[in-house]
Amino acid sequence: MSVTREIKDFALDLGYHEAGITTADPFPWYAEELESRYTDYDYYIESPLKPIPGTDPRSVMPEARSIISLVYDYTREGFAAELGGRIGRLYQSRSYNQSSSRTNGARRQLFRDYLEKRGLHVMLGPDINVPERLTAARAGVATYGRNNFAFSKGPGSFIVLTAFVVDAELEYDSPTMEAPCPENCRLCIDACPTGTLEPFRLEPKKCIAYNCFMTQDNFRGNLTSSHIPPEIREKMGSWIHGCDLCQEACPRNRPRLKASETLPPSSFLTRIAEQFDLRKVLLLTDEYFETVLRPVMYNYIRHKRYFQRNAAIALGNSGDQSHVPYLAKALGDSDELVRGYAAWALGRLRGTEARAAIEKALHSEPDEQASREMQSALAA
Repeated sequence: MSVTREIKDFALDLGYHEAGITTADPFPWYAEELESRYTDYDYYIESPLKPIPGTDPRSVMPEARSIISLVYDYTREGFAAELGGRIGRLYQSRSYNQSSSRTNGARRQLFRDYLEKRGLHVMLGPDINVPERLTAARAGVATYGRNNFAFSKGPGSFIVLTAFVVDAELEYDSPTMEAPCPENCRLCIDACPTGTLEPFRLEPKKCIAYNCFMTQDNFRGNLTSSHIPPEIREKMGSWIHGCDLCQEACPRNRPRLKASETLPPSSFLTRIAEQFDLRKVLLLTDEYFETVLRPVMYNYIRHKRYFQRNAAIALGNSGDQSHVPYLAKALGDSDELVRGYAAWALGRLRGTEARAAIEKALHSEPDEQASREMQSALAA
């Protein structure tokens, strides 16, 4: 058996869905595309991920010869209905950016250990970040979709890609640089309430997922802030971490979505779902943060205030007047960001009780931004 076959078999044995291999040649088109769209992707280009150097793997790792692209299918268990529309399936699955002390992070570490025991020099994120979707297509394990996701046979776009750059010449797979979407299909584009999507292109700063977790003060240097434009807030619905709308609309995903409905969620995910309550996220305690939110949403949001902000938006978008007392209580939160977004939510819900709560809070509000949010809510 060849070394390449042994490497792929080990990946499959670990639970990966597919494994493909391509050269470590540069990706000049990707670098040019990123640089031409700096305004849209400044937060990414200037981040510690350093994606531009990753488009030429040998500039980071001179001895690089091959890239192993692994596909993980995160629809192996069902998803909790109570979390639908609130937390993206990817994050419910706990398969993205997990540490090596958790199952999915350990899988990645085990594969790296295996390669290194075979004498290979290995690099992967965060030390080198190659364009993973382009790598997967060049390695023959993924195709493209108009919604900008990578797709694999079987799980559709419900996948996590990982790329391992190694110093060995391996057997290379044929590329699948194609997009087999139904002709003229626009279902994903039309499903996006913020208009972020165009065919094979998206404007990230309009994306619901981006606004859920990239809008944090100094999250990527000085390129992002906690501000979410009001016109985006109104379209975020009940999402507080991620968004699945364009994936749910995609006909290429329908077989897997239908199949996943028959699978029971894990006992752990069921426990999280039983305790999940947007009002508790709004009035977030340290204990609730650690036991309910962090286990499934550990990857982007580090501070409680952003979960609270997102919950306020979701409650405001609900149209449910029973949330007014909870939002009124949040007007007394010690964090001005939470107070401001609670006021926005109350303004969106309207009603005598909501208005009275905002007026009372405004009289003693010391923060300028929160005060502006309260004034805008009263003027709505």
